[in-house]
Amino acid sequence: MLSILNNRFFIATALLIVSLSFLTACEEERRRGPDYSAVPDPVDISGIIPDTLSNGTLIYVTREGHPGLGGLNVRDRALMRYSVWREAGRGNVRDSSYQGRFLDPVFIDILTLTIGDNVSIFTGPYFRFNVSGMLPGDPEEGEEAPGEFRVALVPPSVTGLTDTLRYDLELFEIID
Repeated sequence: MLSILNNRFFIATALLIVSLSFLTACEEERRRGPDYSAVPDPVDISGIIPDTLSNGTLIYVTREGHPGLGGLNVRDRALMRYSVWREAGRGNVRDSSYQGRFLDPVFIDILTLTIGDNVSIFTGPYFRFNVSGMLPGDPEEGEEAPGEFRVALVPPSVTGLTDTLRYDLELFEIID
């Protein structure tokens, strides 16, 4: 009888230790935040003359898309990659389609600012202004032909934050 109790106590103790280890690991993962380790470095914009929007946002086009296909507007859905940094790219990543080491372009609904299955984009309403008019890639080059790549520097006067946000935006395809 004592042997059975010792075995049950041993099994219960082992299960408790395993359960606590699992819960602790989950809590540590939650505290760490999103995994932005696959986000590429900000694209070099030196030597490029930007377009300046009326709100003070600077738009740098580092690669042009296919000019005959029409530009992206706020009612469109598109395949894109994007990354957003605080402090104009010198600070922390604020949001990125590369989160969790995801490298493929993501499906974005520009009007509702969602990706994939209605996951909200954290980048805020100024995302729409930064992508407006972007040109897709050449469809003859394949499904994932790179289109326009632009960098937008959005000043604090637009975002309400204390620093400039930097958007690196890469359009692949306009869905509709």
